[in-house]
Amino acid sequence: MNNKILVSNLMRAKNKQSFFALHQIQSKIKNLYPDVTVEFHILWDNDDNELSLKNEDHWSNMIDTQIECLHSYNKEFFNQYVKDAYDLNYDDKFKSWKAIYFIVMGHYLRRVKLEKYYLIYDDDILINDDFKHITDLLLAQTPVGITEPANMNCDKVLFKSLVDLYGPEFQQIYLSRNPKALGFNAGFQGIDLSIYDNFLSTDRFETLLNVFQYLSVYDEEGKEIWDDRRFFIDTQQQSFMGLMNTTLSKKDIHILDPEKYFVVPNFGPHPKHGQLDPNDEPDGGWRWGLESKITHFIGHTRGKGKPKQFLDRVEEYLKSNNFL
Repeated sequence: MNNKILVSNLMRAKNKQSFFALHQIQSKIKNLYPDVTVEFHILWDNDDNELSLKNEDHWSNMIDTQIECLHSYNKEFFNQYVKDAYDLNYDDKFKSWKAIYFIVMGHYLRRVKLEKYYLIYDDDILINDDFKHITDLLLAQTPVGITEPANMNCDKVLFKSLVDLYGPEFQQIYLSRNPKALGFNAGFQGIDLSIYDNFLSTDRFETLLNVFQYLSVYDEEGKEIWDDRRFFIDTQQQSFMGLMNTTLSKKDIHILDPEKYFVVPNFGPHPKHGQLDPNDEPDGGWRWGLESKITHFIGHTRGKGKPKQFLDRVEEYLKSNNFL
């Protein structure tokens, strides 16, 4: 059995929320398998401007001392990686659409670190069971997806582009592995890194970068975009990972049981439970999302921060583990 689990993502700062996220999954895995190494590769996204979240000294220190195997990066590291490895300068494009760093980071882990597999894991997730089922899948390096039942199109915006790139066989394989064309959440996915193997040469790496449109979430007047364009901008990375991991992974993707594992927002229509209302009390529309064994607090906060239903549970976790 593999004895290492690689966990990676972009997180906004070394703060209370990121400490909770890292400690939660490290503890879940270590409680099951004490000898397994949980290795984190985190891109800290707090170097943009005065609006960025700042590191918090106490929680930064807690991350450095309590998280056993952490590799930290910033965006400049990956800008330089692209220049050094391929003699390309995409700095301006990357600045417009920072989700590209998720893609480049996976490429780096495959090409430079020679890794085979990793878990994408956001910092606003609750693990609501013992995590054994998923941990065993991670150790077996099985591609894993958790569905978004209220939004099957959440990972489809690049479908035509990838079919154009790979030919009709791409669609055929995709539908053979995911016959219902279920949509997979971006923030919790077990990824087979061999999906990058077609993009290691210089010309193919440029092909990879050109799959995406480098569109800012701010218009020319500096106003944040909230119309239909936002969905395309925000889900390109989700689409690439979901479609490629389903279609080109060496193993068939394991779709977590949608009755037990699912990701839903706290608003909009739900296929089983009707209209979800963020103004409902006391759960703020999160009642059904909290019934999943993995709860991901998705949705734009529009400057309001994460919902009370998440923050209260973070506080409870930290207190129960004597961190507060």
